[in-house]
This record gives sequence, structure tokens and C-alpha cells, in this order.
Amino acid sequence: MSDFDERTVIAVGGWDGRLAVVRAVRTLGDRAAAVVDANGDGADINLEHFRREAGVWQLCSSGGGAGDWGRGWYDGVWAEHDRDENGWWLTLEPGPAPDDSPGDLPGGNGDWWAYVPGN
Repeated sequence: MSDFDERTVIAVGGWDGRLAVVRAVRTLGDRAAAVVDANGDGADINLEHFRREAGVWQLCSSGGGAGDWGRGWYDGVWAEHDRDENGWWLTLEPGPAPDDSPGDLPGGNGDWWAYVPGN
């Protein structure tokens, strides 16, 4: 069992636990990702990347927008999420950074936003 769970996502991500709903969580070693429904109504879905350093999980990036499907890259790991008749799913896999072409970036048509702490 991992020490990265829904409570960790809410606390480290700074979400209001009364409103936000964590839809999916996945870990890959010291990297993790989560899908967060910002206020539980499905209107604002966020993909967050985390990294564990010295035993402590830290938020690395957060991006979101409308719609169930999303894909994002951070620090060597791709995360992809969607929803179907069985519920939410989230996959993580190592991979190279995207190039700068809009087709390779999540939401390449400009319908997404991203936040990287410290930038």
C-alpha cells in the first residue's frame, strides 16, 4: 500500500476537502498523479503531478479544464485520464518530454491551463 492516497492529494494540493473530489490516484515509484474534480460536479477536472523527495510528497504541477479526458507530462512521466461507464481511470508511464507542437501538448487547442509551483 502506498502512502500516496486521496487525503494526501487534498492536503498537498491545497484543495478544500469539503468540495473537491479525488477521482483517481496512481503512483510510479516516487512519482504520482491524481485526477481532482474541483467542486465535485464534473465541470473542472484537474490533473496533478506529484514527486516524493526525502519521504515527503510535493505538488509539481496542476492543470485542468472542462472535460473528462486529459494528458500531461512532468519530469519524465506521462499521465493520462478519462472516464467511461466503469468510472475514472488514470495511467502513468515514463516517457520523453513533448515537443512544442500544439498537437503534442495536452489541450493543444488552448482549452486548458497549468500551474507549476514556484514559477
